[in-house]
Amino acid sequence: MAELRRVENECGVAPVIVMESTSHYHLILFQFFCEAGYEVIVVNPIQSGALKNINVRKVKNDKVDAYKIAMLYRLKVLRKSQVPVDSLRGLRLLCRQRAELMNDVTSYKNRLAAYLDQIFPSYDKVFSDVGGAASRAVLRECPTPQILLLKSENELLRIICIAGYKGHTFGVKKVEKLRHVAEDALRLGLYAPGNAAVVISAVAMLDALLNGIWEIEQAIKALIIQEPFIQKNIALLQTIPGIGPHSSIALLAEIGDFTLFQKPKQLVAYFGLDPSQRQSGMFTGSKMKLSKRGSSYVRALLHLAAVSSVAPHKNQSPANPVLFAYYQEKCKTKPPRIVMCALMHKLCNIIFAVLRDQKPFELRQPEQHATRLGLFSVA
Repeated sequence: MAELRRVENECGVAPVIVMESTSHYHLILFQFFCEAGYEVIVVNPIQSGALKNINVRKVKNDKVDAYKIAMLYRLKVLRKSQVPVDSLRGLRLLCRQRAELMNDVTSYKNRLAAYLDQIFPSYDKVFSDVGGAASRAVLRECPTPQILLLKSENELLRIICIAGYKGHTFGVKKVEKLRHVAEDALRLGLYAPGNAAVVISAVAMLDALLNGIWEIEQAIKALIIQEPFIQKNIALLQTIPGIGPHSSIALLAEIGDFTLFQKPKQLVAYFGLDPSQRQSGMFTGSKMKLSKRGSSYVRALLHLAAVSSVAPHKNQSPANPVLFAYYQEKCKTKPPRIVMCALMHKLCNIIFAVLRDQKPFELRQPEQHATRLGLFSVA
């Protein structure tokens, strides 16, 4: 700080702090210099990496990197970085942690299923979700078919009922299936001394992960209650078909300070949904892929929302009939995955409009949009 004060006194202006984004390591420095009253700019590594070959010599050290970042600032292509308020920053951290834990749960469920395929064949025919509450309760007490057959039917029924399974009758049916499957597994399954320990450890990991997710969700609820503007925006996002409670929270957390976006295209680019372009001389690339330079978390959320908005439910119409009609029409000429990207783009525009206008989503047909915009009149 003393050196910065000295430079400020000599030059008569406060220096601008320019730093490269390095995962989470730059955040503490960013906050420190902002609180000290300095203008701070965080450079995307993609931008700073563009100058790595500006010199012919292959030299890589801190002095050279600092010089290149300073040159990048002199080009006037950088703008002052904005950090979302503490509540949104905390919400983003919690949502990303929840997403990571959910991925770990899926991984351990798959691992447990693989173990049971060898140790306890056909167990998944009794419990389709081997990581569910009732299944984990059974596996804690009976990790192998040999141990399960030593338990009485009443003991097994008690284990399943305590786990909260659907009633006594369903529990009795599960016990019958379990014993039948266990008898077959004695002949078909692979036996090894460590089988029980492997299954119990996998179940213990699932218990710990699921408990961690529950604690994260409680922290998210507590944070939302404290911030009325977050509650309002979450409620607005949930009016969009295909976006549920968890998706709306995570989307708002990833967007951060919405006032930074003046046009829908800016939000699209921030999410990494803008098409990359390739053109040189007379050549123009026809296969344009998504830039994918935004948050991978938000793209996964938008993909899920797009699928939910057009997927037909049993004896029900799709959540968003307008997008469903668009999806069916475009699939006649384009691959479904390309059309799904177009749906994500449209959802991004809808999210922008809802947050900009601070009004709930209103389902309108294309003709109604055209009429409101004055493109044509209806007699």
